Amino acid sequence: MKKALALFFCLSMILCLSGCYYNPPEGYTEEHHTYEEALAFARSIDSNAIVSKKYTDTTDANDWEFREWDAVINGINCHVASVSDWVWNDGFFAGEFVKSYYIIDTDYDYAVVNGILSDNYSNWETNKDLYSKYHMSNAYDKNSIYINLHLDEYKMMDEDELEQVWETVKSISEVYRSRSINRSLVFTVPSPEVMFNHHGEEEDFVNKNGWTIIDDLSEQGKEQFFKEYREAWELLESDLPVYEVDK
Repeated sequence: MKKALALFFCLSMILCLSGCYYNPPEGYTEEHHTYEEALAFARSIDSNAIVSKKYTDTTDANDWEFREWDAVINGINCHVASVSDWVWNDGFFAGEFVKSYYIIDTDYDYAVVNGILSDNYSNWETNKDLYSKYHMSNAYDKNSIYINLHLDEYKMMDEDELEQVWETVKSISEVYRSRSINRSLVFTVPSPEVMFNHHGEEEDFVNKNGWTIIDDLSEQGKEQFFKEYREAWELLESDLPVYEVDK
């Protein structure tokens, strides 16, 4: 009986796996991209781009893989990279199994925005991990660069300070748009934020180390940001428990 069950299990697994296939997006490869492909990619952006033949392989703490070539694109020192990304299976048990592929990418836009910030906006900064440099490996928001405001004092800003933040965001965005390729910017401003509670008292809690997002620079987007920012600080007066959690 045990042998029959084991045989049935093995046959079931074989049938499952044989009915499981992957349909990666165009440009995805099972092996790292070559130097020739990296050079062609860079020159599709800038016909005079320069790409070093030497590369560096890195695997981050979450096992994302990066093969980076130093590059100069549109006069900006940056990288072209072969970056790992997940593709989920189709067919039998679709979405249950994942396989790593590689997509060619560049951190050009990331280099552009960091140059803008370092020149004039020292209290704004991007995430510094390797994962954030490349949009194809960002499972949460594949085409955005997050720019975070750092304040010397944890406090709710008044209307004048919020207006200044808004004008700064617009200035950064205007310069960035004139130089970027295709990635969008998302700005984060420190504020309390509701998060799911893992501490047990309530279903949710207020995290003092949260933020309010700016991703719409229209007048309607401005009104929404101001409204959400004020409401976020009102959370400290709610009945929810308050913690400080690094995100």
